[in-house]
Amino acid sequence: MRNMSKNLVIILISAIVLALFASCSTLSGKEEPTVVSVSGNGIVYLEADTVKFSINVSESAETTGEAQQRTNEKMSRILDILKQHGIEDEDISTTALNFSSDYYWDNGRQIKTGESVSQTVYVTMKNIEDFSSLADDLGNKLSGISFYNVSFDSTQKVVASKAARELAYQNALEKAQLYAKQAGLEVSRPLSINEGYVSYSTANYKSMYMEDMVMTMEAAAAPSYGTQTPTGLLSATIDVSVTFELK
Repeated sequence: MRNMSKNLVIILISAIVLALFASCSTLSGKEEPTVVSVSGNGIVYLEADTVKFSINVSESAETTGEAQQRTNEKMSRILDILKQHGIEDEDISTTALNFSSDYYWDNGRQIKTGESVSQTVYVTMKNIEDFSSLADDLGNKLSGISFYNVSFDSTQKVVASKAARELAYQNALEKAQLYAKQAGLEVSRPLSINEGYVSYSTANYKSMYMEDMVMTMEAAAAPSYGTQTPTGLLSATIDVSVTFELK
């Protein structure tokens, strides 16, 4: 009786092992799908509708209080000009406020000459058509300020990236269809889609010192020229890698 039970167990185990081998054999014998992996690129160009820039004021005097007063006065005039051109308080932010002592070296000795105070504001201007006029006002009404980090941007980046994404996939699909045609097959469906980094390019206007940006009032006898601010084209670019099944 014990031998019969033992034999029955052996038979059951053998049956299970045979079933597993049969299953593995079926899986290994399954035909792998024919695939093609391609990359696609999409790029959309758009016009700038926003300009961002920084303005710095730095003044020196015998005392910190005097330097601060001069800086505050000039910064107040700058803010007034910005508001005259429709720039809201929420689009103006202070990025630096520095107090420092001024020195020079004389025969190895450090000699103090005074105190300096500087302030930098970062501005976002949404009315880009008025930017040249704003630059002219700053240059004509103020001196000794730094105007830099000017960059043109767009509020339509999200829309542009969506369109670029669609173009990138279409570009990949067209490549897959070309390869499939050469092989006498057809594109069936995408098996995997991997998106790369979404990049945006912006046109940067060169940094400049405001006194060099427009002609000074003393040159009124000469022809007067307004500031020219070409923005160039902005772009949104996306790369994708797609694996398609072919039939």
